Amino acid sequence: MFQRLGRDLEQAREHAVLSGSVRTEHPSDLPILVLVYTGEAGHERLVDYFVMAGPGRYYFVVPAGTYRIAAFVDVNRDFTYEPGVDPSALLHAGQPVRAPAAATLDGLDVEIPDVSREPIPFAFSSANGEGFAEGSQPDLRFVGTVTRIDDPRFSDDNAHRGLWQPVEFVRQVGAGVYFLEPYDPKRIPVLFIHGALGHPGDWAAIVAALDRGRFQPWLAYYPTATRLDTTTMALDRWMEQLYVRHRYRRLAIVAHSMGGLIARAFINRVVAAGDGRAAGVRLFLTVSTPWDGSELAQLAVDQSPVVAPSWYDIAPRSPFLRSLLETELPPTLSHDILYSYGGNSRLMYSQPNDGSVTVASQLLPRALVRARVVRGFNESHTSILDNARAAELINERLETISGE
Repeated sequence: MFQRLGRDLEQAREHAVLSGSVRTEHPSDLPILVLVYTGEAGHERLVDYFVMAGPGRYYFVVPAGTYRIAAFVDVNRDFTYEPGVDPSALLHAGQPVRAPAAATLDGLDVEIPDVSREPIPFAFSSANGEGFAEGSQPDLRFVGTVTRIDDPRFSDDNAHRGLWQPVEFVRQVGAGVYFLEPYDPKRIPVLFIHGALGHPGDWAAIVAALDRGRFQPWLAYYPTATRLDTTTMALDRWMEQLYVRHRYRRLAIVAHSMGGLIARAFINRVVAAGDGRAAGVRLFLTVSTPWDGSELAQLAVDQSPVVAPSWYDIAPRSPFLRSLLETELPPTLSHDILYSYGGNSRLMYSQPNDGSVTVASQLLPRALVRARVVRGFNESHTSILDNARAAELINERLETISGE
């Protein structure tokens, strides 16, 4: 296992991060799309694209290489570049950027004038999926993909792959936000975020109990080895595209274990973005989340021959955990907490726990400040997701936002 993780992390270091900001000449609430591409004039090939609700920051994770970056304002909101209609600009007037392995290139800022002087040199539409460079795997491939809760991709084997082979997981399984039916503007999305070594199928019992007449489940799926900030950035990217595409007015978030930490970091990013999305987050409910970290993660950091990057973040007193609760929740949003105390393991902990996380970590006082509901269950860390009363309570909490 550790050898596979080590090899996979070496592959990750063959990539680079390209990031920057996009500004417009005048304030705008129109979507902005950022494109990263390769190839010489007349032979451009798209590598990936980033969807923004308005001016702000973007990023790409790409294999080491040479790239160009372009951006346009999507006037017709159709995710298609229309020359002469959509204002556009090229980074550095179209000059290439070299991205060495393991490098982070920030400050790749683009300003789009009202009247374009730099048209994008190739056709782009996110609808047809064509024109990508060979070997490209856009990060948005599985955002809004409709599937079933028993999709074979949602398996324990793939969850383990997400921990021990995160790069392979992204390539072969597919990270993103999956739907169980096409988007319905009359129903409120509920974003479910699984925990470490988890997958969307973990939510099967809770999804089965969900009032599907008023709510639609959205299932986040991600490799759990990656740094939590990295996962949060990816989740924010996926959700920003869905917001731009569907303009949903309300969103509920339900998260389990480590997924609760990612959910809170995601909310923090949405608040900081100031693009209107924060006001739509109406429910935040976490289940068995280690707000004060996990001693098991610290043990793994101290003793493992190869460390999964996420273990650093969920170890007690990590910089990630210390800063997580510093951002205030939006005034319209409270926090509901379900915790578990069954499955007590005295081999791992001397204090009450659910077999994976201590009760004290789940009930960290700083995390309880905005809590409206705090309810305990005599269940293990994972069996709580199959508890009928827990599912009923989640429905009751969702009921409070359904009539808003």
